[in-house]
Amino acid sequence: MVLAAVAALVILVSSFPLSVLLSQRHQLSAEASQLSQLQHENAALAEQHQQLNSNAEVERLAQQNYQLVAPGKSLFVILPPAGQTSGPGASADGDPANQPLVSPSQAPNMSPDPGLPQTSAPSGGSASSAFARADVAGHAAPGFWSRVTSSLEFWK
Repeated sequence: MVLAAVAALVILVSSFPLSVLLSQRHQLSAEASQLSQLQHENAALAEQHQQLNSNAEVERLAQQNYQLVAPGKSLFVILPPAGQTSGPGASADGDPANQPLVSPSQAPNMSPDPGLPQTSAPSGGSASSAFARADVAGHAAPGFWSRVTSSLEFWK
């Protein structure tokens, strides 16, 4: 009988190594913790789904995120005093009205024609000297009337 028990033990140990059993147990506990985390997340998402199905929550989100209101209602936005942000997560990103002012001398070249030369503002000269600048090729920039006539070339 002892010999049979020893033989069974040898067969069991050689067939099912102890390390495999331990690694499977560790994997099982990791999977169980992941399952519990997913069930918790699923419950939170189900609660959020329930909230989003209510008309009050949809209306609140539409007003908060998209400034939409129900027909017949008016939306008033009260701005904070100067120098304060409108909330804890407020940011000036994306809204040009919230950006700081730029002086004209520091403004980028905003010419509608990218072919025009980029020049700096005159530094104390007369206003007419601003129109007498040279272009990229070294020729004098055309006067006002020559630009008008060239733009009205279809009359010729």
